[in-house]
Amino acid sequence: MDLTGIPTPCLDWTSTNLVDSWKKFQQHVQLIDGPLKDKDETVKINYLLIWVGDKGRDVYNTWTLTNDEKKKLDTYYQRFKANVQPKLNPVFSRFKFNNEVQGQQSIEQFVTRLRLLAKDCQYNDEDEMIRDRIVFGTNSAKIREKLINEGEMLTLDKAIQIAQNYEYSQEQLKSIGTTSQEVHAVTSRSGNRDSRRMYKTGHSTRQPESRLHSDTSSSHASSKPECSNCGYKHTKKEKCPACGKTCKLCSKRNHFARVCRGSKKVHEVCDPRVTGAEYPLHSTSDNFTDLFVDCINSVHVVSKPDVLYDQNQAFTNVTLGPNKVPVKCKLDTGSQVNVIPISTYKQLGITGQLSPSSDLSGYAGSPLRTLGSCKVAVGVGDKVFDTYFHVVDPDSRHAPPILGLSSCMTMGFVKFVNSVTVNSSITDSSADSVLDRETVLTQFKDVFEGLGLFPEECTIHVDSDAIPAVHPPRRVPQALGDRIKTELERMEKLQVITMVDTPTHWVNSMVVVEKPSGALRICLDHRVIHRPHYPLKTLSDILPELSGARYFTKLDARSGYWTIKLDNDSSYLTTFNTPYGRYRFLRLPFGLKSAQDEFQRKIDYCYAGLRGVVAIVDDVLVYGKTRAEHDNNLKAALQRTREMGIKLNDEKLDVGQSQVEYFGHVLSADGIKPDPKKVAAIKDMKPPENRNELETVLGMVNYLSKFAPNLAEVTSPMRQLLSKRSEFVWDFAQKGVFCQGQGHNYKVTKTSLSLF
Repeated sequence: MDLTGIPTPCLDWTSTNLVDSWKKFQQHVQLIDGPLKDKDETVKINYLLIWVGDKGRDVYNTWTLTNDEKKKLDTYYQRFKANVQPKLNPVFSRFKFNNEVQGQQSIEQFVTRLRLLAKDCQYNDEDEMIRDRIVFGTNSAKIREKLINEGEMLTLDKAIQIAQNYEYSQEQLKSIGTTSQEVHAVTSRSGNRDSRRMYKTGHSTRQPESRLHSDTSSSHASSKPECSNCGYKHTKKEKCPACGKTCKLCSKRNHFARVCRGSKKVHEVCDPRVTGAEYPLHSTSDNFTDLFVDCINSVHVVSKPDVLYDQNQAFTNVTLGPNKVPVKCKLDTGSQVNVIPISTYKQLGITGQLSPSSDLSGYAGSPLRTLGSCKVAVGVGDKVFDTYFHVVDPDSRHAPPILGLSSCMTMGFVKFVNSVTVNSSITDSSADSVLDRETVLTQFKDVFEGLGLFPEECTIHVDSDAIPAVHPPRRVPQALGDRIKTELERMEKLQVITMVDTPTHWVNSMVVVEKPSGALRICLDHRVIHRPHYPLKTLSDILPELSGARYFTKLDARSGYWTIKLDNDSSYLTTFNTPYGRYRFLRLPFGLKSAQDEFQRKIDYCYAGLRGVVAIVDDVLVYGKTRAEHDNNLKAALQRTREMGIKLNDEKLDVGQSQVEYFGHVLSADGIKPDPKKVAAIKDMKPPENRNELETVLGMVNYLSKFAPNLAEVTSPMRQLLSKRSEFVWDFAQKGVFCQGQGHNYKVTKTSLSLF
C-alpha cells in the first residue's frame, strides 16, 4: 500500500452545510479505496477514524457498538452520516424552496439549486413544483410570459428548454453587440402604488423625509465605522437599524440580508433580487409622473468629435463620480431622464443614500427595478456637469448608462434645428409623373371598394379554465334601437355576422360605441380570451425610419378588423345577444383584447419588405425623400394592398403631402410637431380642483414631454399634490407652474424639432 502523493481526505466539521461536506468527504475516501483494496476492514476503519479528525473521534467515542458492528466499515459510514444529517423539517424546507429565485444564477444553476432544495421537501410531484418555481422565480419577464402561455402543456423539461433557449439567444445577441434587454426605452408610470413599487430592504421601506435628504457627505460618513449588522456607518451610541429586524435569508434576527454571514457560502453571489437589498435604496415617491424615455437610434446634429457610432447608435466617453471613472454612455435623444445601471453605480465611489425615484418600465412595458436617484458629476473634456441619474437594476449586465435629451443638449452633444437643407442635386420628378389623389383612385379603384379579406383565417384562444357563460341581452336606449337594428342588418349583408339558431356554450354581451362620424360600431366584451402578445408599434418606434422624409401619404384600412376571417370554432365563441336575436361574427370583431395584436401581425406581414411603408394598426404611412421615391413607394404599397385583399377608405386618402397628421402628431420635412388641436385643448384647460382632475391635466401636459425636455422639473410642484401624504391645496406655486406651462405651449407649436 502506498498513499504517497494522494491528497488526504479531511472532513470540515466547521462547515455550515455539514451534510454536503460529509458527502464530499465520503466520496474522497471511497476514491482512495483502490490502494487499500488488499487491506481488511479493520485497516480501512482505522484510516477512516484518522481522516475524520479529533471531532470525528469524539463522536466515535460516544457510540455503543457490538463486536460485529465494530468490524464493518459500513457501520461507521452510516453512523457518521446519521450524526451529521439534521432532522428534516419539510415545512421549513418548503419555505426555503418557495423563496428561491434565480437572481444572477444561470438557468442551469437555478434548476440545480431547486432540485437540491426539493429533495428535503417531500413533495408528491417534485417535477411539477420545480416547474412552477422556475415560472415564478425567473428574473426574466419574457421567460415567465412564454412559460405561462404554454398553459397545461408546460412540463418541467419543456420549461427548462424554453428558459435555456432564451438565455442562449440573449448570450448570442450580446456576442454580436446586440441585446434585447438594453435599458434604452423606459416609461415611468408612478402613482399611488407604494406597496408594489417599493424596493424591499431589510428594514422599513419608508424613511422620514429628513433622512432621505440628510447630509451624507463623504467626510462625515468616513468618520463613522461600518456596522457588521446593518452594513451602514454609525456610531456605537446610535441605534442600529437592524436591531430587532429579521434577516430575509437566514431568518435570524438583528442583522440585514446584505451582511448575512451564514448565507454567502450557499449563495456565492449576493444579488439584490435574492437577498432583499444591498443598499439603503428608496425607489418610490407618490409623484404622478409619465417620464418618457424613448429610443431614437440616430443623433442628427453632433458637434463633439469624441462621439462614437455603433450599430446606428451614438455613444460618448465621459467620466462619472468623484473617482472620475471612465464610462461609455449612450446618447438617447428620445429620453427624458438619465439612467445608470446598478453595476456601474457601484464603481463610482458615491456614498450615502439614494433619493426617491419614479417607477420605470422597459420596452413594451416590461418592468425595471428602479432603485433610486442620485446626483453624479459627469466629466466631458475639461467641463464637469452635476447631473441626476435614475439607478436601475436591468436584466442585461451589459446595459450602458444613458444620457437623455436634456443632458445631451446641456453637454453640447446634440442641438435642435428648425430647418433642413436639401442637396440641390436632388430634384423632384416632373409634374407629369406625379401621383396625385385622382390618379390613385383611378388606377387602384378596386382597392377602395367593398370589404377586404386577408388570405388566412384567425383562431381565437380562450383561457383553459374559462367557464362558458350565457349573458342576457343588454338594454338598448330607445333612441338607438332602430339605428342598432339597421347596423346589424348592414353587417349581416356584408357577411360580417350571421344569425345563430342553434344552442351555443358562449353567448356574449353586445357593446355599442358611437364613432366621431356618428356611425355605430358593434363590439364584444369577451374577457377570457388569450392575447397573442404581438409587439404593438408606437409612433416612436417608426420615427427613426422616417429620417429625411419630405413627402407623405396616409392610407386608412377600411373596417380593418373585419378584413380578418374567423375559423368556424372561433366564430361560435363570438356569439352575442341582441334584442333582435343571437348573432355570431364571421370576421374579427372590435372589442376583443386579441384583435389589435392579430391585426397588427397581419398588417406587418402584408407590407413586409416594402421600402418607405410603415403601419400602426390600420393607419398606413407611405413616405419618401423625393417625390419620385414617394410615388414609387406608394405604387408598391397599393399593389401589395390589392394582392393581400385589404380595402382602403377613400375618404381618408391624403397623397403626397408635405406634412401629415399621424397618431396625434404632425410629421413634416422639418421633423415632428405637436398637433395644434391638442395644444389648443391644453391651453384652454381650467385649473384642477381635485387629484383626479390634476391627473387628467398632467396626462394632457405630458403629451408635450418630448418637446419640452424640462417638463418634469417644471411640473414638479403640481405632481407633489398627488401624494397621499399631501393636502390638495392649489397654491401660488401650482398656479405659477400651471400658467407657465400654458404660456410655454405656444412656443412649442412654432418650433420644428428634428427628432428624426
